[in-house]
Amino acid sequence: MTCKHTSTLAKQAVQTLNDAKTQHQHALCKDARNNAYQREVDGLAFKYLATCAQYGEHHALSLHAKESWLGARRAVQARYPKPDY
Repeated sequence: MTCKHTSTLAKQAVQTLNDAKTQHQHALCKDARNNAYQREVDGLAFKYLATCAQYGEHHALSLHAKESWLGARRAVQARYPKPDY
């Protein structure tokens, strides 16, 4: 095996490792966000939909429920930012 071939293999191995780390970070972020959405956001989304159905989309209760839901989404997204690629 030549030195040049060894160097090429080493570069490929480093790239493969970096790709795997990136995929792993993305998966961790996705899982954390999904869990947080289920725990903290989904119930607020259902509450918003229910108030819209009962009072209409522009009623004060619906608007408040919508802001609560979207605020919770933003909080989860801030807590678990997507990794930079």
